[in-house]
Amino acid sequence: MRWEEIREEWLARPGFRETLDREYPYRELALEIGDLRVGLDMTQTEFGRLVGVPQSTVARLESGRQAPSVATLKRIAKATGTELVIEFRRRKRVRPAKSGKTTASSASGERTAKPMAAAANHD
Repeated sequence: MRWEEIREEWLARPGFRETLDREYPYRELALEIGDLRVGLDMTQTEFGRLVGVPQSTVARLESGRQAPSVATLKRIAKATGTELVIEFRRRKRVRPAKSGKTTASSASGERTAKPMAAAANHD
């Protein structure tokens, strides 16, 4: 079985994604940092020297359990010749409407009425 298949199987398990989010709240950022380092063909020690942090800091950042400071992210971007982009994106969310029905807000800000049962399974 390939890694992608295993990953999809685990992500499909009930509660797995929630546990992953709870245990590794910064995993997406950690993966970005790890991918950047591996793309530069560097060890954690070499990457740490480049950025100006100890190897242990690189390991913690790549673990997905420690929140990196914006200052550290800026240092990584500067040292690697990359651009740091931080943005907020709208995501779909379900919220009660004044009428008592549930509405779903789309990324464009449109609202559509949805029955409560359908809305609960929406996201």
